[in-house]
Amino acid sequence: MKTLFTPILILLTLLFSSFAQPDAQNYYESGVKNLKSNDFIKAIGDFTSAISINPKFGDAYYQRALAKDLMGKKMGFVNSELCFDLVQAMKYGNKEAISLLEKTCMGECFNLQSAYVEPELVLCADFSSKVIITMPNGTDNLMNLIKINLFNNKLTKFPEVLTKCDGLMQLDISSNKITDISPNIKNLVFLNEINLNKNQLTNLPYEFGELKNLKSLYIRGNLLKEMPKSIAKLTSLENLDLSINSLTTLPIEISNLKKLKTLSLVGNPISKKDQKLIQALLPTCKIFFDE
Repeated sequence: MKTLFTPILILLTLLFSSFAQPDAQNYYESGVKNLKSNDFIKAIGDFTSAISINPKFGDAYYQRALAKDLMGKKMGFVNSELCFDLVQAMKYGNKEAISLLEKTCMGECFNLQSAYVEPELVLCADFSSKVIITMPNGTDNLMNLIKINLFNNKLTKFPEVLTKCDGLMQLDISSNKITDISPNIKNLVFLNEINLNKNQLTNLPYEFGELKNLKSLYIRGNLLKEMPKSIAKLTSLENLDLSINSLTTLPIEISNLKKLKTLSLVGNPISKKDQKLIQALLPTCKIFFDE
């Protein structure tokens, strides 16, 4: 009898002990209560425990960021660590983190010399006017990058390595010599602004339509002859600048851009007939043509 019940007792003990252990959701709920009670240290500990159990717990990252922010304000300092939690929160599905990242974490930028010393700390990078021909080695280690300025360099190809910086929200790559955009740009699902002005683009890939969070798109001064029909999928788009290209019309699918507020088509050979068609497709949008 002893040998029969011993394995069963061991199994039951293990089962009951596993049930007694708090799971990620328990820690999360405890953290929320402590945060509401302004016990920021306990809240941060609870959210950290939740994340250690479930590393993809976006809401826990977000709440931990709030706790760090409030604790910093209470103690009279700015806690920049919250930004890294917000990046993880965004990547794991917390939409509130996006607006807070824009408001809080896009200030001071690292320059070209300092960005690669501790790349995991870089949220914003300013590499403008540095005569860059190709991106430096180690760019794929900029795991928390949300904003980068590459204005006025010597790039001839869209930097493929940037498509691995999957938290990128703002990209300025204007005034280069880029001739095409990598289809892998579709990986940058959190992009809300991209500046491609003054390059040598003749087209955009169909995959460009996957940038469903894009609000502002600037492609002034390129060589575009047509826009892809997938532009219809950019349903968050509010500002679109296509000035000084070679467009003669726009695809009828542009009518799907219900949130579009401004569209500039100045400097394109668009007939009066097609101008009226575009206006009819976008009745609530302010559109600029040649006078």
